[in-house]
Amino acid sequence: MMFVTDTHALVHHLTGRKQRLGHRARNIFDRVKRGRDTALVPFTVLEEILLLSEADKIRLPQPFRDLVVALAQADNFDLGVNDTAVLLEAATFTSIRDPYDRMIIAQARVAGLPLITGDRKIHDSGLVRTVWD
Repeated sequence: MMFVTDTHALVHHLTGRKQRLGHRARNIFDRVKRGRDTALVPFTVLEEILLLSEADKIRLPQPFRDLVVALAQADNFDLGVNDTAVLLEAATFTSIRDPYDRMIIAQARVAGLPLITGDRKIHDSGLVRTVWD
């Protein structure tokens, strides 16, 4: 199966902080690691990770550029693109104020996939199917 990942979920997975993931989210990333499932990484997630790493708010296991190349080459990760369809989808819901969250939700909706996120605002919005606990 394929899932879209939110920024914090992917960061926890990449940095080995599995205990910070919800039970279902942890299981999904384990299946992704084993090649049984695939994680779609929205372009916006990569943007956020770049900004967070440059601000020293997160410490990546490898340089950002190497990380993106590795994800792009991996069979179990797909990199999303910000295109007109995603942008127009994000424009349809204004109840989510964070522009990054809007683009991530839009990516999941356009792809028709559940979003791995522990963000309560996203979950409570009902805009997208979420998995976490």
